[in-house]
Amino acid sequence: MKIGIDVHSIGSRKGGNETYYKELVKELSRSYSNHKFLLYYTNVIRGKDLGLGNNFSLHRLSPKTPALRIPFVVPWKVRQDRLDVFHAMYVLPPCLRCKTVTTVADIAYEHFPEFFRAHEVVWFKTMIPWSIRKSDHVITVSEYSKRDIARTYGVRENKITVTHEGAGPNFFPRDKAVAKEELARRYGIKGDFVLYLGRLQARKNLLTLVNAFARAHKSGRGVPHKLVLAGIKDSMFGPVLSRIQQLRLERSVLMPGYIADEDVPLFYSAADLFAYPSFFEGFGLPVVEAMACGTAVITSRNSSLEEVAGDAALLVEPSDEISIADTLTRALEDDELRIRLGQAGLARSKQFSFRNTARGTMAVYEQILGEEVRPTEVWQGAIH
Repeated sequence: MKIGIDVHSIGSRKGGNETYYKELVKELSRSYSNHKFLLYYTNVIRGKDLGLGNNFSLHRLSPKTPALRIPFVVPWKVRQDRLDVFHAMYVLPPCLRCKTVTTVADIAYEHFPEFFRAHEVVWFKTMIPWSIRKSDHVITVSEYSKRDIARTYGVRENKITVTHEGAGPNFFPRDKAVAKEELARRYGIKGDFVLYLGRLQARKNLLTLVNAFARAHKSGRGVPHKLVLAGIKDSMFGPVLSRIQQLRLERSVLMPGYIADEDVPLFYSAADLFAYPSFFEGFGLPVVEAMACGTAVITSRNSSLEEVAGDAALLVEPSDEISIADTLTRALEDDELRIRLGQAGLARSKQFSFRNTARGTMAVYEQILGEEVRPTEVWQGAIH
């Protein structure tokens, strides 16, 4: 089988999409040497960084702009390379002469258009529904997203396969004291802290998190922690910065910027609590990564996050600032609660893996080509 995969997110430093494709191709490389994979990229990447086998080849696409790359460059390359399957990211190029799969992690722009730029909403609402309907099959990352896509766009559910994401092999519990020493040395972050890690954007509900942290911090109930917001500043983050200044929390809310992949597990392991009160997620990969590091988690009671967290996290209403503040305070004051949550989260995280993501993806490729799934590679992807 000759498979082309759009991996333009790799090297973009844009959170979950990049991690999904990096870990997917790593696992495909480990397990499926009897197929040929062509990776179409736009940013600077190196095969050795992904641990790619000899059956993988890298093909750079230029120009990078989607308006030219998607309708013109990709179809030309796919025809030239004579693919059996092309795997797209959100938007399917037109006029492909092979079987097609598109991964759509979520359709947040349908529910929260205010968190996107106007031209992005127009592009997404035009191209993604078209791509879903034109693709031979669709992959998404949670049962919530599967139901949401099917209901919103009138697509039959058996056209959509769920392949949950998972924490990579670098995510495991580390000695907290050692992790804190490393962060103090590398990033100047000292003392106890609550962590948010991901893209710093409006959809992640960081304004409410900052307000809730301020309540907890100033309540006089013995919460001396700092709040660390780790990640690249993204769309509509200005109001969060202004609010931090209004609350005079510049010394208590730390923003170290983009975190290199190798340092991300250190942040999770050093934190006393991971807070992820996002308004909407297709999966919520940082929740599983934090759990895999044994860190207690607070996350939202909405979208896919309940599905992912199960009963291994404290769930809050994302719009309820007072409830989030109370939950932060309760968790930070109760060492035993955090230990129980950390243990429950560690067990929960083991139900998710990118190995299963790769198996499920291969099963989709084989299904649309009418091939039989080999018994040794049958995907067991159900999460209960």
